[in-house]
Amino acid sequence: MAAVPELTSEMMDYYSGNEDDLFFEAEGSKQMKCSFQDLDLCPTDGGIQLHVSHQHYNKDFRQVVSLIVAMEKLRNKPVLCPKAFQDGDLSTFFPFIFEEEPIFFDTCDDDWVCDGRVRSLNCTLRDAHQKCLVMSGAYQLKALHLQGQDLNHQVVFSMSFVQGDENSDKIPVALGLKEKNLYLSCVMKDEKPILQLESVDPKSYPKRKMEKRFVFNKIETNNKVEFESAQFPNWYISTSQAQNMPVFLGKTKGGEDIVDFTMQFLSS
Repeated sequence: MAAVPELTSEMMDYYSGNEDDLFFEAEGSKQMKCSFQDLDLCPTDGGIQLHVSHQHYNKDFRQVVSLIVAMEKLRNKPVLCPKAFQDGDLSTFFPFIFEEEPIFFDTCDDDWVCDGRVRSLNCTLRDAHQKCLVMSGAYQLKALHLQGQDLNHQVVFSMSFVQGDENSDKIPVALGLKEKNLYLSCVMKDEKPILQLESVDPKSYPKRKMEKRFVFNKIETNNKVEFESAQFPNWYISTSQAQNMPVFLGKTKGGEDIVDFTMQFLSS
């Protein structure tokens, strides 16, 4: 169905008030006076004819263009449209408007992964013999028994939960010293893995994807915690049976070396 648009103010200047002056049939008698009152009705057939009137209506160098909507079938009984246009019918037009193309995703380089806020917890560690960990020099930890006010000398760790191996069901963490730019790391020295304290840039650490030497797999068993090196599997943070000995990276599990720790969480 075609609807005749409303006349604008400019077009009304040329309207004489006599509908026969503007709207008439291009062929046949002036009998076509149709109104589109029911928009739900549509004709079975129809056409649009354009007639140009050269009458000037006292307007210089102007013409009146009359749009004639000639629908002969409107004289007959209107026919109901078999089906109203539905929103779903728009999908039939999509193939003519949009061109479907496949989207390919490339694997991103880990160096470009954006780090979000890293979740960290403050805690202290004691080995299975209740020895505390304290600083000895600038870059070494020792394990010894502390009592009373000496407990204030034990190291407070900032344990950050970081990204680990995808196929591992263990909990990867990084162990930094609170308010110090030092992290425990595992490196190879003299053909043997060792544990050390490594200085880092506080503007870059901690981060979600830490270098593997900083990562430890936290394993909890029977209320005890073990820290396995991600860089060197089956090597654990260990302490000696003796007092005041350095904390080291050991491979003896269940022997003389102590690999089990208890954790005490502290408020920030």
